[in-house]
Amino acid sequence: MRYLVLAARLFIGGLFIYASVHKILDPAEFAQAIRNYLILPTAWTNIVAITLPWIEFVAGLLLILGIETAAAALIIFGMLTVFLPALFYAYFTGLDIACGCFSSAANSAGKITVLTLLRDSSILFIVLFILVADRGHFQLIGAGPAQTAARNS
Repeated sequence: MRYLVLAARLFIGGLFIYASVHKILDPAEFAQAIRNYLILPTAWTNIVAITLPWIEFVAGLLLILGIETAAAALIIFGMLTVFLPALFYAYFTGLDIACGCFSSAANSAGKITVLTLLRDSSILFIVLFILVADRGHFQLIGAGPAQTAARNS
């Protein structure tokens, strides 16, 4: 089980680092992708476009490096629980937009589809698996209190 958790951590960590790179390099495009959802006030989109990719990057890096993995997985879980309803909203209201998940290109081809919803829902379940199953194996630091107590026994 510990190797499966490690594989999940490496996969999700790599995925979030990959997803953050284009957004970090072009925050203006990512801000437009955020505005396309018609959910956030326009005044908030720039600050979200600047900060969110860095949070994705750091959380992904922490998962890969095995540092504070529970906190990193919880941050990613939180981001996904906010983002998934936005995806579902865009899909069911018929917004003809790209999700902005792996590219900052606000006008890129690729409308949100059922496959997009399934992909991101699957990612959420993998992160949930990490949160539930991670017992602190292969972590550099930051194993939870229960894991630290178990090691000290």
